[in-house]
Amino acid sequence: MISLLLLAASCTFPQEVAAPQAPAKTSSAVTEYRAQADKVINNGLEYLIATQDRNGSWGSWQEPMIYDAVWSNLETHLAWQYAVTGLVCLSLMEVKGNPRADAALNGGLDFLTASPLIKRINEWDTDNTWAYVYGLAALAKAAQDPRFAEGMKRVAIHVRGRKLLKQLNSYQSPNGGWGYYDDEATTSPPQWGTSFMTGVAVLALLDAEKLGWKMSDKVLPAAIAALEHCRLPDGAYTYSVTPISIQNAGTGINRVRGSLSRIQVCNWALYQAAAAGYETSIGKAELRSGLALLFKEHHYLDIARGRPYPHEAYHLNAGYFYFFGHYYAGSVLAELGHDGAESFYGALTHEIGKTQSADGSMVDFFMNSFGRPYGTAYGIGALLEANKVFK
Repeated sequence: MISLLLLAASCTFPQEVAAPQAPAKTSSAVTEYRAQADKVINNGLEYLIATQDRNGSWGSWQEPMIYDAVWSNLETHLAWQYAVTGLVCLSLMEVKGNPRADAALNGGLDFLTASPLIKRINEWDTDNTWAYVYGLAALAKAAQDPRFAEGMKRVAIHVRGRKLLKQLNSYQSPNGGWGYYDDEATTSPPQWGTSFMTGVAVLALLDAEKLGWKMSDKVLPAAIAALEHCRLPDGAYTYSVTPISIQNAGTGINRVRGSLSRIQVCNWALYQAAAAGYETSIGKAELRSGLALLFKEHHYLDIARGRPYPHEAYHLNAGYFYFFGHYYAGSVLAELGHDGAESFYGALTHEIGKTQSADGSMVDFFMNSFGRPYGTAYGIGALLEANKVFK
C-alpha cells in the first residue's frame, strides 16, 4: 500500500502554460477568447500529430499506472487504445485544410478499420464497450465525411462500422443502457448500464441510423428511455441505470455536483434524439441550464482533476470526468449560438486552456500513455465544436 501511495504521489502534472484570464461577457472578450482557443487547438493538434504511433493509433500500455498489477490486462489496453484512437479521429475530422492533420486522420481510420476486432476482456471487465462506442462514433462520422465518400477507404469504413454497431448492440443491457463492467457475473449481455456511456452510444447510434446501418428497432428507443429514466428533477443524471432513479441526500454522485460532466452528454444525446424525431424532454432551455451548472459548480471538477484514485474527490467525482464533460459541452455551446458564446465561450476556453502543458498535451487522469492523447483530443475537440458558433 505504501508503494502505491508513493507512486500516486509521484504522478504530477507536466509544466502547464499560463491560463487565459477569467472570462468576461462582452463581444470583444469573445473575440479575444477565439484567438486563445485557436492557439490551444493548434498546440494540441501538434501534440497529437507528433505522438501518433506508426500503426496509426494513439496511446498504449507504456508508463504503467498503479492499477495495472491489480486488474487490467493486455486486452483491456487494446480496448482503450482503440477507443482513444476513435476519439482522436473524431476531433481530427473537425480540422479542415491541414494536410498533416489529414494524414494523421487517415492513419487513425486505417487503424480503426484494419486492426483485429476487440473482444470481451474477461468475466467481469467489459471495457471493450468503450472501443465499440467510440469506434462506431468515429466511423459513422467518417462515413458522412465527403473526404471518404469514394474508394476502398469508404468500403472499409462501412464494413467495420457495421461490425462495431453489431458488437455494441449485443452489449446493450436489459435496462437499455451500456456499461463497462459486469459485476463478476459473466452475463450476456451484461446487466449494468451507465447514463454517460449510454449518452455516447445514443449519439453514435443516431449517426448509424442516418447511414441506414441495420439495427433492431428496439435499440435506440430503449437507450433513449434509459437516459430519460436517469434524469433527476434538478437536472442531474444518475450514474447508473437503475430500476428507481434516486437522488442522493446531501452529497453524492447523483447530485448535480457529482453529475456535472454527465449532464452535458446526456442532455446533448436527448436533444439530438429529439431532432431525429424521438420524443424527449430536452430542448434548448435544458441545454442552457445544464451548461450553466457546469461552470457554476466547476470547482468540483478542478478538485478531482489529476487525483490518482477514481471517485476520491467531493461528490465522488473522478479525474477523468473533466475532459469528458467539456467535450460535449462544446457541442451544446455551439447549438446555443450567439447567446451560448456570450455566456459560456470564455469559460469553456479558460477551463480547457488552463490545463494545457508546454508540449500541447492535456491530462486529467494518469492512465498509462492513454491519458494525454484522450485528454488532448477531448480538449481540442470541445473547442473545435464550440468554434462552430462563429460560422
